[in-house]
Amino acid sequence: MLQMYALALLFFTANAVLTVIFPLQAAEHGFREGEIGIMMGLYMFVCMVLRPWAGQMVAKYGVLTIMKWLLIGHALALLLYVWLGVESLYIVRALQGVVTAFFSMSMQIGVAAILRDEDRGQGMSMYSLSTVLPGLYGPAIALLLWTQYDHFYILVLVGALAVLPLLFVYGAPLPASKEDKGSFTFREMLAAFKDACRDRGLVVSAFVMLIGATVFGAISTFLPLYMVTTGYGNAALYLFLQAIVVVVSRFLLRKSIPSDGQWHPGFMSMVLVSSVIGTSLLTLMPQIGHFIYVSAIFNGLAAAMLYPTIVTYMSFAIPKETKHILLGVFLASYDLGFASGGFVMGFVIQSSSFSSMFFACSIIGLAATMFVWGKRKETVIIVKDRGAVS
Repeated sequence: MLQMYALALLFFTANAVLTVIFPLQAAEHGFREGEIGIMMGLYMFVCMVLRPWAGQMVAKYGVLTIMKWLLIGHALALLLYVWLGVESLYIVRALQGVVTAFFSMSMQIGVAAILRDEDRGQGMSMYSLSTVLPGLYGPAIALLLWTQYDHFYILVLVGALAVLPLLFVYGAPLPASKEDKGSFTFREMLAAFKDACRDRGLVVSAFVMLIGATVFGAISTFLPLYMVTTGYGNAALYLFLQAIVVVVSRFLLRKSIPSDGQWHPGFMSMVLVSSVIGTSLLTLMPQIGHFIYVSAIFNGLAAAMLYPTIVTYMSFAIPKETKHILLGVFLASYDLGFASGGFVMGFVIQSSSFSSMFFACSIIGLAATMFVWGKRKETVIIVKDRGAVS
């Protein structure tokens, strides 16, 4: 498992670096906020569209085979950026979305297949931890190279990150077996999706994933650009602190993540409230000075708990016979939300201000909290009924 987590670490280090570099480089070349939002959101939008198909391909050809090919695609995408620079930003973001769709599906299906049910929550949390660890050093390295050194060193780093993951896939304990019923038609996917939507907890969890990812996408895309261009706060310090909170929380609280197959509205409401507090503080950035770093703690807690909690729940709630069909469909809600954070909030900034964008994030987070709390009795009853039947 350590080899798998190291592979995820290297894979997402490239994303942590380029998520900071791309907006800065685009702004330097005259891109407006709306254009930057489209470019950055394209990554997760492509990932969302391809997730269901990625799940089918993983089932059809096996996790190990898909992993080898996607890492080759990952290397080619990064080397394309090294070759063409700013002219390739849109293409590279789209290609990153393609390989990330396959990578995340392969890793999550692989972790679920390897670990026992009672360890699945911890396994998903540790995988998620390995995907956010690059947030500790990736943004700091990117900003250091951008501000203090020649851009040539950025290209050297990206080139190295293109090749290194290929060295970790060989010998990894990824399942090589195939699923006999892995293939599905669009009509079968719709039928399975319709059946799954009868589970209120599953529908509510997908909605929460969508909202939470919208906020995370907006912060990830525009907060470093805002701090660097205005001088409010230190972007590297903020992202480092937020990543520290994510890492420590996912490790120390990994056993607190529900792994019983039930939807926990109270726990999820606390996660959303933490996000609302964090974005509300960002709204007041010019007024509160260094106190702004407190928001990194709340945003980090929300980011640490939301994804592994919902993914673990979905791994139980989705029927086993349609898991390869529907896991990608429901996880696409995160991709759609993250992409919307760039698509929509970029135009909010362009027409208003950064503070208005953070305020909008607080409002939708608060609305999601009220929705979860309002549906708490309905979701708990249905989940208990499903457990009683099983």
